[in-house]
Amino acid sequence: MLISPLAGRRILITRAIAQLPALAAMVHGRGAIPVLFPCLTVTVMPDAIMQAISDMEHFSDVVFTSCNGVHSVLAVLNKHGLDAPDLLASVRVAAVGQHTADCLKQCGIRPDIVPETSSQDGLIDAYRKTGLPHRLLFFRAEEGREALAEALTGCNIKVVTIPAYRTVCPDDDASEVRTMLREGRIDGVLLGSAKAAFHYLRRIGDTELAARPVIVTISENMAAATACAGLNVQLVAKSASFEAMLDILSDYFATVNDDIIYTTQE
Repeated sequence: MLISPLAGRRILITRAIAQLPALAAMVHGRGAIPVLFPCLTVTVMPDAIMQAISDMEHFSDVVFTSCNGVHSVLAVLNKHGLDAPDLLASVRVAAVGQHTADCLKQCGIRPDIVPETSSQDGLIDAYRKTGLPHRLLFFRAEEGREALAEALTGCNIKVVTIPAYRTVCPDDDASEVRTMLREGRIDGVLLGSAKAAFHYLRRIGDTELAARPVIVTISENMAAATACAGLNVQLVAKSASFEAMLDILSDYFATVNDDIIYTTQE
């Protein structure tokens, strides 16, 4: 039986609490040991969401950039007794990335556009191929890239950007993870967003300590942002997904001949 190069490796995962179980299961599936260390707390912004929803009839397209955005919008709609699939039935729905598309599908919404490249740049290319929107509603985090809005505005398309949620840094005790880092008991760190990377650094409080494991980011853009924050990135996923992050980490450890003493049962 083939043994995964990640078998017995401890992998630190830094997503928001609600998203940790699915990623932990993915890490377990590779034979690795997930270490849960949420570096994002999601705060929904209901007023902004409802203001946008009240004007839905004037939009031709709606964009979601993340599962956090999908869940934030649907939580607000459900609270007001509104059916998301019905509300979005008259518009084209775009998801930036397959993971976001899967979140939409799980909520009964089938996205019309999923770009080949999971980024705003990839979505711009997809719109050029499938037809530009007439008026776009863009749900995203409070902070984010402006590439999509700038490109479409340059084509005289009205883009309304709605901050559906904000992410803040958790403030619970991080001493156990710091100890594991000092003792070399963390092999890799998965960073799926620049915000997660910044909060990871903030929670650890020591750049050298934070950089001891193999650092993996989900995209080149994020790797550049993370490097600017002072955290050296060793590996970048070949596509913007956590599966691809684990793939490249697995390839890396397949070439490493150190002897790990961890067991996969804890």
